Amino acid sequence: MSRVIELGELPHGGEARPVAEPPRPPARLIRMALLGCLALVTLAGAAPLAHRPAGVLVPAPQSASFVVVAGRLVVADGPGTVGRGGRAVTGHRLPGGETAWQFLLPAGDHVLGLSTVAGLLLVTSSPTGAGDTRSTALDPASGTVRWQHTGYPVPTQEGGVLFETPRADGSGTLRAVDPASGAARWSLPLPGNGVAYRTGDRGVREVVLVTADGRVEVHDADSGALRHTGRVPPAADGVSYRFTQVVADLLLVDAEPDRVAAYDLAGLRRRWSVPVPARGAGWFADCAGVICLHRQAAGVGVFDPATGRQLWTDERWLRVNPIGARLLAAAPGFGSEEELVTLDPATGRVLARFGRWRLSGTDRLAARQLGFRRLPDDRMLVAELDVPAGRIRFRAVLVGTWDDCADAGRALVCLRPSGGLVVWPVDP
Repeated sequence: MSRVIELGELPHGGEARPVAEPPRPPARLIRMALLGCLALVTLAGAAPLAHRPAGVLVPAPQSASFVVVAGRLVVADGPGTVGRGGRAVTGHRLPGGETAWQFLLPAGDHVLGLSTVAGLLLVTSSPTGAGDTRSTALDPASGTVRWQHTGYPVPTQEGGVLFETPRADGSGTLRAVDPASGAARWSLPLPGNGVAYRTGDRGVREVVLVTADGRVEVHDADSGALRHTGRVPPAADGVSYRFTQVVADLLLVDAEPDRVAAYDLAGLRRRWSVPVPARGAGWFADCAGVICLHRQAAGVGVFDPATGRQLWTDERWLRVNPIGARLLAAAPGFGSEEELVTLDPATGRVLARFGRWRLSGTDRLAARQLGFRRLPDDRMLVAELDVPAGRIRFRAVLVGTWDDCADAGRALVCLRPSGGLVVWPVDP
């Protein structure tokens, strides 16, 4: 049984009063209502355990990578198997867990990650010694190889895929590929200091190349067409830029000592500059219409992208992630669980509180996040956190300790710390 908790939003500014305030119930009734809610929460998680069949065991090594795509659970050897010969990628049917196919990487390769593009499974691997990263596209239903390309995959906003192939000598190539056929669409040489991307909610929209002398090229991510070109002032040391980043519609460069300057991508007009923490002590990010400066230890500062004016700062947050028009912020909690809230990006005001959870490590930008909370008697509560709506929906209570889970609709797929996956049937 699934149960929904409506968190709602806090009053604007925390001080607004309703026009007519209803009478408050006696304290005894409040206590009884709270006890009743606690009982409902406990039953909502515990009752399904007595009626549902046991989970289905699926073989998986310790720290395995896994993904659910097109009705298949795909499992790959994880980082713990590097150097020990593990190179198998296996597709299992859901919800039964039966083996559907197996793909073997070349001898000496190991898996870097699993991802999806245009309904295909991408297996990214690397040789143990020298050699290029390789990405292999598989049909998730049959395991059939569709195509292969060298490089690490980067999805685009329009459903395409880019492959980065940097070289140790500073050279390299960026190649765009049609995911349906594997045919190359276009390619560009990479400058020595790498490439920056202007991203949308589903992937890269524009590719931004900045050379050491300040020449800037902005290309469409899917067609490769040159949209804009121009220059920014040379790097402060006269050699090369140590920092180039695209955030929203701005190019950020370290053109001055201890400051970062922002340039409009379309015309490369300088908008503003701000002081930055010591090198490596922070990073910028697009935060739902504002710009966040994350500090390495803790805390975040938020800036107006048009003027560079600081809108607010808060030392409580370990990190904030943009999800739709809100920010999901995390404060220290207990162990690996964090206190999660949603914020208004422009003001930093708390809109909803989710309580203490550990989030799944899959897609941190998804509107619905999978959260885990330890319960007494060696149990774990699994819930879906709907960030835009500010709601929590319970999915299951599992016995034991689990590294991570993936939501497969009518099943949860969870990984044991010691290895092995279990497919648990749940309500969709």
